[in-house]
Amino acid sequence: MPLVIIDIPSGLTKSAKEQLHKDLFESMHHAYQMPDCRVYLHEWPGEQTSFDGVIGGAFRPVCRFIVPPALTDESRRKFVSSVSSAVNRACNLRTEVVNLPGGAEVSTQWLLQFFFEVPLELAALDGLMASENPMVPKDKH
Repeated sequence: MPLVIIDIPSGLTKSAKEQLHKDLFESMHHAYQMPDCRVYLHEWPGEQTSFDGVIGGAFRPVCRFIVPPALTDESRRKFVSSVSSAVNRACNLRTEVVNLPGGAEVSTQWLLQFFFEVPLELAALDGLMASENPMVPKDKH
């Protein structure tokens, strides 16, 4: 049931995409320990993206996780860290230093990650609610 949809720049090599699929599956399976982990890559050409109004500017990937509410804060941190590493490797994201208004500097690769947590009682596979699915571990909901 765990699902990740990632918006990435077009032009990644086939081997980079294969490695990204593998790394993301492993991260999700390790974190959620559930069957049916799905990874969808959505590629965007530069002319269809903008950042701060600049068309074709530096691409900044976005990850959306549609997952059950099964992770602790610490396991969620580990999960997003492993996803960040995988996306950064695949997309070769450069690190930028940003000066904050207070004078501090932060380092970022601009990878946004959003969790959309769906209780198993509100998800189904075919005609079977996920909370009733014998393939889903009962201690995960």
